[in-house]
Amino acid sequence: MQAAVMHRQMDASFSWDDFNWLRKLWPRKLLVKGIMRPDDAERCIDAGADGVILSNHGGRQLDVAVSPLDVLAESRTRISAPILIDSGYRRGTDIVKALALGANVVLLGRAPLYGLAAAGEVGVDDVVRLLKDEVDRTLAQIGCASASRLSPDYVLADGPMPTTTSPSVRTFAKVSG
Repeated sequence: MQAAVMHRQMDASFSWDDFNWLRKLWPRKLLVKGIMRPDDAERCIDAGADGVILSNHGGRQLDVAVSPLDVLAESRTRISAPILIDSGYRRGTDIVKALALGANVVLLGRAPLYGLAAAGEVGVDDVVRLLKDEVDRTLAQIGCASASRLSPDYVLADGPMPTTTSPSVRTFAKVSG
C-alpha cells in the first residue's frame, strides 16, 4: 500500500519544460522545493523561479541523500535569490550554521510538530522559544551580535582548528593512546 502511495506522489517525469509551463501559468512568487544540487538551484533561478528550497524532505525516503547543508554554501555562491532550507533542523546551532552559510530562512517541520503533539499551541510556542534561545546563545558564544551579521567565517575554519590542549596533555595522549 505505502509503495503505491509513494509511486503516485513521486513523478519523475516532471521536466524543465513542465517548470517553464508552470512559471508562465503562475504570476506570483514561485519557490522550488527539493533542490539538492547547486547547479539545479542556478537553473531554477535562470528559468524564472523566485527562490529555492534546499531539501531532502527530511531524509525519510532516502536516508543516504546528501544533506541540504552540504550544498548550501555553493548554492549561495551561484544564486543571489532567496534560499530557504529544511530537512531536520532541531537545534539552534544548526539554524545558525545554515544562516551563516547563506540561507535566508530555515524551515522547521518536526520540532514544532512534536511540540504541537505534546502540548498543542503552547507546545509549538515552547519549541520556537527554545530554538530562539539556542540561536541567541550560539550567536553570543561565537561573538556575533546579530543573525544578520553571520557569514561563513563563523562556521568554517581555514586550515586546522587551533588546539587549547597543553603540549603535555597532547604528549600524554600520544603515549597512552
